[in-house]
Amino acid sequence: MYVKNRHNFCTDTRRAYQKLESQHLELIKTEKSMKFDDELLHMEAWREKLRDGREVVVRFLTHKDKKLLLDMVNSFSDDVILWGNPPYDEAKIDRWMNGADRGLSLVAVFNQKLVGISASYTNLLPRGKGIGGMMIYLHQDFHDVGLGTIMMRKLLDLAKDKGIHRIGLEVVEGNKAAVHLYEKFGFKVEGKQVDAYYGIDKKYHNMLVMGKIL
Repeated sequence: MYVKNRHNFCTDTRRAYQKLESQHLELIKTEKSMKFDDELLHMEAWREKLRDGREVVVRFLTHKDKKLLLDMVNSFSDDVILWGNPPYDEAKIDRWMNGADRGLSLVAVFNQKLVGISASYTNLLPRGKGIGGMMIYLHQDFHDVGLGTIMMRKLLDLAKDKGIHRIGLEVVEGNKAAVHLYEKFGFKVEGKQVDAYYGIDKKYHNMLVMGKIL
């Protein structure tokens, strides 16, 4: 009787351990499959409503966004890149991704696609302490709906919190929409570079040097 009970006990114990091990393996698989979603859930993000009623989520750029960024730039219209600096290839995306480590890059998400990016890049040299530059790109389907204003405001707030003292930038004088956006946030024209940009129209254009003290 004692031997029988002992045998049953050992068998039941072994089965229990096997069940626990199986459950543990399933848990590990689930955690791995959910890791990215879990990161997004715990990431600081802001839901914003645009002027046309659509809602976007603005959050920090992560290294998992590389493919989404490539998809976004590959879908840019000629109007988007008219005053830009092509090519928008993988090498350029990699440079953009470097900002993810410093927490100074934001993206806008709509229907699981990236529709905008804004970033501030700091000068790492001692004499450049607290001095940064910035960029902003929006998908053509999200122009003139308030997304640029939303992303600029959040980026400047973030840069100030990170201890950035000044942000400078260069913009083509003919890019009226961008110039207006920068002026709206207090950027001042500090100078002009004559014929410093060669456009896709095969003409030279002036560049404005703008800056803002945060």
